[in-house]
Formats: sequence, structure tokens, C-alpha cells
Amino acid sequence: MLRAGILTAAADLFRERGYRAATLDELARRVGIAKPTLYGYFRSKEELLAAIFHRTMSMFERDLMAIRTGGEEPAAQLRRLIRFHVGAVIAERSFLAVFFGEEANLPPRLSRAIRRRKARYDRTVRAIVRDGVRNGSVRTANPRLLVFALLGMANWVYQWYDPRGEWNADTIANDFIALVEPGYLVTPRSRQREVTNTLKRIEADLTRLRPFVDGPARAKRRAAVRSQKRRNSRRHA
Repeated sequence: MLRAGILTAAADLFRERGYRAATLDELARRVGIAKPTLYGYFRSKEELLAAIFHRTMSMFERDLMAIRTGGEEPAAQLRRLIRFHVGAVIAERSFLAVFFGEEANLPPRLSRAIRRRKARYDRTVRAIVRDGVRNGSVRTANPRLLVFALLGMANWVYQWYDPRGEWNADTIANDFIALVEPGYLVTPRSRQREVTNTLKRIEADLTRLRPFVDGPARAKRRAAVRSQKRRNSRRHA
């Protein structure tokens, strides 16, 4: 329990003061423990930062796995994913602020490990999108770009969210979903719009190609007429 309290206090301190400016003395005073007691749980500030990153990444991975194995359709999984990210950013604002803002201060080995875990996470979300494309519920030419857009939108909440404001996690998530779903979700109306746009593109392509098709055809017809006239002339000579 004390370890979790130290970690939460460290995330708050790093968010408020910045990782480099914060000190373990400040952290010990904030938690109300002696510095040797703090060292019994975390040997250095770097170890605290690493623990914050591991805890945050584990939270993301655990909830994504629950979404992925919940048996819902891909479109519903994406909806849950947006809700989870918005809710996590708001509920764990200090952890997420450190996670997104202090990666440059990680030691190289840990930084590489975190990047690999993030890449794995993105690939799993991309698999949800591809499942949606395959079953016809999601439309996108670039699943990776859609994943970046959805996660970036939800994760960026940590930058501007004000707990004293009028918006809570549900309000933000609902509005985000209402904003982005019409862009990637396949509906009867979107199918009709896509067919109409495809037909318009085909018509435009045919219009551009017509001079290349009609020109040679007209030339062949003119040549055939001239040839026929010459044959008629020789017949009457």
C-alpha cells in the first residue's frame, strides 16, 4: 500500500514540477516518510520513473486485452477503446502526463522496451481495425493512420482536461465517438455515398479517357470512308 502511495505521489510531483526539477526530498516530505524509508521501496528517482512507465503501460495492455477478448464486434471494440483511453487519462492524469511527457528522461534500455510495448499495443488496435474492415463494419484506406488518429485524440486529453470544468469522462468520450464514428463506420448511408462517389470517379476517368478512345475511332472511320470511296471510284472508272 505504501509503495502504491509513493508511486502516486511521485507521479503528481513529476507532473507538477517536471521530472528533472523534482527531488526525492520533496517526495519524502509529501508522502510523510523519512528518506531512508523511501529508499527501501525505490532506490533512485530513475527507478520511480521506470515504475510509473511500467504501471501505465501495464494498465493499457490489461484493458486492451479485456476489450480484445470481450467478444464484441470490431466497431464496438473501438468505441470501448476510446472510452477507456479518455477515462484512463482523466482518472490517472498524473501518470499519463508523466508517461507522455517524460519519455526522453528514460534510460536507453528502458526507453527501447517501452517503445516496443507501445508498438505492440498499436498493432493490437490495428488488428481491431482490420477485423472491422474485413467484416464490412469499418472503412479506412489506412488502418495505421486511423489508429494514430483515435489514440492521439483520446490521449491528448491529458493536456487540456480541467477537473473543475463541466465535462466528465463520459461526456468527452461520447462527443469524441459522435465526432469520429461517421468517418470510419460503415452505415447504409455511407455505403450509398461511397458507391455514388465511386461512380463519379469512374465517370470522370471515362471523360478524361474519351479523347484517347474517340480520336483513333474517328480516324479509323474516316479512313474506312476514304477507302470505300476509292473502291467506288475504281469500280465506275
